[in-house]
Amino acid sequence: MKKSTTLITLAALLSGVTLSVNAQVKTAYTVADAHSHNDYKNSIPFFRAYEKGFGSIEADCYAVNGRLMVAHDKKEINAKRSLKILYIDPLIEKFKRDPQRHLRLLIEIKEDHKAVLPLVIKELKPLEQYFDYEGHPGRLSIVMTGAVPPPVEMTSYPAWISFDVDHMNGFTPGQWKKIGLVSFPFGKYMHWNGKGVLNSEEIARIKGGIDSVHNAGKKIRFWETPDTKSSWLALIRLGVDVIGTDKIEELGDFLDKKPMSEYTAPQPYAIYKPTYKSDGTVKKVKNIILCIGDGMGLSQIYSTYTANRGQLNIFQMLNIGFSVTNSADAYITDSAAGATAFASGQKTNDRAVGVDPAGKPLKSLADYSAEAGKKTADIVACELTDATPAAFYAHDLERSHSAAIANQITSSPIDIFLGSSYKDFIWPVNGESPIGKMKKRGYTVIRNFDEFLNSSAPKILGLMDDSVTRPKMEGRGNYLPLAFNKVTQAFKNAPKGFFMMIEGSQIDHGGHANNLKQVITENSDFDRVVGEALKFADEDGETLVIVTADHETGGLTLLDGSISKGYVWGDFSTNDHTGTPVPVFSYGPHSLDFRGVYSNTEIFNKIKALLETE
Repeated sequence: MKKSTTLITLAALLSGVTLSVNAQVKTAYTVADAHSHNDYKNSIPFFRAYEKGFGSIEADCYAVNGRLMVAHDKKEINAKRSLKILYIDPLIEKFKRDPQRHLRLLIEIKEDHKAVLPLVIKELKPLEQYFDYEGHPGRLSIVMTGAVPPPVEMTSYPAWISFDVDHMNGFTPGQWKKIGLVSFPFGKYMHWNGKGVLNSEEIARIKGGIDSVHNAGKKIRFWETPDTKSSWLALIRLGVDVIGTDKIEELGDFLDKKPMSEYTAPQPYAIYKPTYKSDGTVKKVKNIILCIGDGMGLSQIYSTYTANRGQLNIFQMLNIGFSVTNSADAYITDSAAGATAFASGQKTNDRAVGVDPAGKPLKSLADYSAEAGKKTADIVACELTDATPAAFYAHDLERSHSAAIANQITSSPIDIFLGSSYKDFIWPVNGESPIGKMKKRGYTVIRNFDEFLNSSAPKILGLMDDSVTRPKMEGRGNYLPLAFNKVTQAFKNAPKGFFMMIEGSQIDHGGHANNLKQVITENSDFDRVVGEALKFADEDGETLVIVTADHETGGLTLLDGSISKGYVWGDFSTNDHTGTPVPVFSYGPHSLDFRGVYSNTEIFNKIKALLETE
């Protein structure tokens, strides 16, 4: 017999060839790119992987008494575990009900392909209408792997049967058309435990093999790979087409969440470079700016630093501490108890706003600042009745009592309020709404943001439409930095100075939604406010800036990123708050006071002490 022509040689496989225009380059991954390795060994064969959305499922088969039996080893063969029972029958039913679903069924021939393949042709006949092959586009790809026939025999099998091979030598062009997948043992290239990252030499070595397969027009997978998030990331970075796993739900969730777990900032924003002239000095503090990044932990901050190509206003602050955030009745605080702690100096129960655990009202820093003759402001990018802003003017054991909280704004000394949720302030209490009462107290009620920015009124209740405070990634614009500058300009000549709480409210929303883009865009917006605060502090010389959070949200872990590209890939462990301590950054006079590790109530104590020295 004439020796077959070699299509691709091993030398080409191991070389770092350049991708041709026909090469398949994987750029986007979904759970359809996941492969359930040894699927038949899991607790519920077929259904777990199928329902999770996997695009590829593997079953090992033996030919036993005219039937295909699913088993890894002959001693595991069981009459109730045939290919028909475990895979063919369920697949028929699923494909009838799900006309959009595509699947690759990878059938491993454990031994004797001449016995197995005729049974494959026979037993899979009920699925014939779904087969996908050249000239017959369908939804089901049948790929035989394991003890496959030699190349010379492959073309004798039906067109709907393709083969998975672990080499690229000895194929004629016609035989190569029968190849549906190329699968290499990962150990052929390196031994890796799935921790850390591959070095440049390892990447070049394995990328040469991947590129060779892609240049030959085929898809590639690896077996014997570590089964960890780091290894899945590595395979994705390398452009491997099929990601195998024994951890169906974990990999499925990992890929399902991928669109909201990645973010690349389109371009960096400029940061402010402080002068540090007054930083750390022990002198009079006239103005206090408390910047709260709701849900902002170190991972949120560093992801924003990465997205902004290694620049951050917050990271210009030299004095850093950590705030322990637990509430009075829980290891993990909510925003109400967290804000109450630094607003009023006492730990309270979760959900409580401006009261101690027994419900006793607490005075806030806004109250003490007003008593000291300072102007005050409560500025947020959310509802004014939400937990953090409410902690500075309201007192209630239940943060969800929006109408009651809104009514308590009528007894607050705060000069300028800005937020949303107009609807909470229109409900009458004893015949009169909070808005009506505020007008009687001399407040100008403003619904339009431009009007707010241009108003010279000394007392303002700014209640914006929700569209004005919508998420940054949905077009909020420069609402928060502009609001900050408006308030500082209004207050800068106040004889006794001012106290302002300004919140980056929706960093928390991104954490709850497990949406990294929202986390970073909100944190970037908040960081711009911090830059404006640092600039104001340098110009004024008597302003203390404090930047902290009420808690961390999402349990964000950073899995991958590129500072030069502004790219981040994160992984959230929860859609709730965590108990992780949060950083406290400080700048200006007495900024050294905020170093160390301490309870969140100490933020109140440290600020109040400065008010008392006036």
